[in-house]
Amino acid sequence: MRPVKLELQGFTAFRQFTSLDFTDLELFALVGPTGSGKSSLLDAMTFALYGHTERLGGSGLDALISQGERGLSVSLTFEVGGVTYRASRTKGRKQAENEVRFERLDEDGRWTNLSEGGMKGVGERIRQTLGLDFRTFTRSVMLPQGEFSRLLHGSGKDRQALLGELTGLDHVQAMQRVASDRAKDLRHQSQTFNTLLDGEYAGVTEAAAADLRAAREATDAQAEKLTDAREALMVRQQRLRDQEKVWRAREDALRRLASLEARAEGVRQGAERAARARRVAGVLPLLDAAERARIAQDRELRDLKLAQNAAEAAQGTVVQAEAALAAAQQAEARIPQLEAREGRLREAEADAARLRRAGGTPQTTHPQPLPWDEDAHFAAREAAQKAEKNRQERVQIEAQKAALEADRERQKADLAQLVLLEGEQIRVERDGKAAKAELEQAERAWKEAQVEAGVGAYRAHLHLGEPCPLCAQTVRTLPPNPNADLGALDTRVTALRATLENRRLRYKEIALELSALRKATEARIVALNDWEAQLHQREADLRAAEALVAGDPHTEALRLLAGLAARVREAGSDPAGARRALLTEIQALRQRVQASQAALARAQGDAAAAQATLSAAQASAERRAADAGQAFSALRSALDSLRLTAEQARHAGLDEREIAALEDAARTHTAQVAQLREALQDLERQLGAAPFDPAELGQVTRDLTATEAELQSTREQAGRLAEQARALQERLVRKADIEVQAAEASRQLDTWQTLTNTLKANEFQQYLLAEVEAQLLTRAGMLLHEISDGRYRLALASGEYVVQDLWNAGEVRGVKTLSGGETFLASLSLAIALSDYLAGNKILGALFLDEGFGTLDPQALEAVAGALENLRTQGRMVGVVTHVESLSERLPSRLLVTKSVAGSSVQRLDG
Repeated sequence: MRPVKLELQGFTAFRQFTSLDFTDLELFALVGPTGSGKSSLLDAMTFALYGHTERLGGSGLDALISQGERGLSVSLTFEVGGVTYRASRTKGRKQAENEVRFERLDEDGRWTNLSEGGMKGVGERIRQTLGLDFRTFTRSVMLPQGEFSRLLHGSGKDRQALLGELTGLDHVQAMQRVASDRAKDLRHQSQTFNTLLDGEYAGVTEAAAADLRAAREATDAQAEKLTDAREALMVRQQRLRDQEKVWRAREDALRRLASLEARAEGVRQGAERAARARRVAGVLPLLDAAERARIAQDRELRDLKLAQNAAEAAQGTVVQAEAALAAAQQAEARIPQLEAREGRLREAEADAARLRRAGGTPQTTHPQPLPWDEDAHFAAREAAQKAEKNRQERVQIEAQKAALEADRERQKADLAQLVLLEGEQIRVERDGKAAKAELEQAERAWKEAQVEAGVGAYRAHLHLGEPCPLCAQTVRTLPPNPNADLGALDTRVTALRATLENRRLRYKEIALELSALRKATEARIVALNDWEAQLHQREADLRAAEALVAGDPHTEALRLLAGLAARVREAGSDPAGARRALLTEIQALRQRVQASQAALARAQGDAAAAQATLSAAQASAERRAADAGQAFSALRSALDSLRLTAEQARHAGLDEREIAALEDAARTHTAQVAQLREALQDLERQLGAAPFDPAELGQVTRDLTATEAELQSTREQAGRLAEQARALQERLVRKADIEVQAAEASRQLDTWQTLTNTLKANEFQQYLLAEVEAQLLTRAGMLLHEISDGRYRLALASGEYVVQDLWNAGEVRGVKTLSGGETFLASLSLAIALSDYLAGNKILGALFLDEGFGTLDPQALEAVAGALENLRTQGRMVGVVTHVESLSERLPSRLLVTKSVAGSSVQRLDG
């Protein structure tokens, strides 16, 4: 797999759309400060391919969405086997916003969709295309450098544990644990089954089942006998109960007949009372009519008295209203005099308003006041405002002139600073060139000394006339003994390199400062010129405006205001208040006349209404008196015909409902007595001559209850026996199943116990790890020999990693004696070897080496840079993730990651 193009937006630090093209990259550095987002670019690749990241796994992925954004999108275009694919994923805050898409680029340049089957199906298709799962991909494409430093320096036990974790061989231990747990479970199952068979199922046999069947048959026969006896008792009981019903009905009829005969005298008296009420029924309405006529006559007499009193009061109110109207009309005659005085006050109020609008008060005075002229005052005030505005403009122009001179002084200081910086830039450039030449000379001397030291290291192993142990040629001359101090030369190169770096940084700082200062001075020159031209124009305009204002307009305006104030003072201190009081008084006089006229009209209307009410009350009283006479005359005639008084007639009278009720009671009583006597005759015929004995029914009922109880107990016993037989049969079946399961558990226990014992020994895993370690050492040794210019090889001696120094006659020494740069080369070789091992038959087109260079000294960094440059011969793209600027500058290309308020961005730098 080789990345071609990465596009992302809203992903961690990369808030804005970012595109990264890997097309022509071979060896490059992914460089940027800590926290800028370098690792996020690697996370974006794994997220696009697998929907996982190394740091978060497959859960909590909302943390990948940029702060404040609603979602993220990542697209990775890559090549596998000469075919181009594109995997794209989007993720939102909600599950419905998540999407994955997988496409293939055809020969005609069009993308074919391979996204069928949902997210799970697409993910599996991407994995099959890559040939690597997530764990293998992250350990073979994105190498964990720190793990291989531990692998290089760890003990044999630690190395095997780490190799098991990195290669996934730790699953052998997991297999042993699974087998052991499975064996424990099977042993527990086998013991449980045997315990059940020996204990709970010991008495479960076919003989016990036969005994239960015999007992159940005997119980069923007894239940049939009891059922026949119960049916006979039920027939006898029903016959006795029918006789009991007839006997009880006869006794009830006798009691009801006796009760009716006892009530016969009361019913007769009620019938006689109803007959008397029927006689006086025609007189009762006449009594009620006479009483109603008397009450109505009394009410009309009271209403007549009230109407007479109301008519007299209304006439008195009319007299009072006429007197009040005459007094109000007399006061209304003063209104013309009051209106004339109000007009004079209104003019004085207008003068006060003019005085306020003009900005004066009644207290405004001047020794030489002028008669009020509103136009003259307006012109004087306008002229005074223009004079004040000219004065303020003069003050502002003077302040601007002072500020202009101060900016000119600052401009002179900045120009002087610009000259100083230009001179310093020239000096720094000259010093930098000298430092660069001195550094190049020191590096040449240091490299020559290294070569001389390397050759001199073999002098002790060379003998004249004997073959060389390296090239096998005959030694003709011996190399001279090295006398150069490599440590001092290395220290001098480091110091000169730091000095050159400081000169470069200072030159860049001065260039940036000069650029900013030049822009500032140029902009200030233009601004100062514009400012000065504006001031000249403003001063000319001011002189023209001052020439238009003559005399003292402010004093003239004051004299005019003093004349108007004198007129206002003549009208009193508060002409507006006095005018409002007059208007209120005039309005009150007019309202008094209107109110008196309205009161008189209401009083006259009330008097007319009271008189009409009196007339109506007199006529109604006369009608009620005539009606009362007629009602009393009709009542006396009716009472005389019955020879009763009014009191006797009222006492004998009843309501129609009561009369009807008494008559119905008499008829009902007679009918009920006849009906009961007829029913008694019928019941006597049904009962016959045989007597009924309640004790016999009680005895039969008790016998039936005892028989049913015995039958119920027998049936329950039969049910228990049937349930026991059914349960025993089920237990027999269950026992057979348990015996089969016990045998199967025993057989599987033997198998899993054998597997546990086989995997429990560490030889199997150690054998696998030894084979992996041997392959890794072979590959890593070849790679280390290649990237170290043929100097080192890795080997295993006495269970520890060692390195063979071929430049020192094949000297073997422990890896712990390697320098920082040499340790990195060995760790890098192991990492790439494991990457190839994990990839298997898949050819990896890219490697990403994680951070691990920040603590290396300059000499070690030089070795690392040389090794990384040699990696280009491996035929794959190599990306180095680092924040060391000097290391990134040694590589052909750089991807510079920077961060800002708007989010991180990536810029490609070549050369």
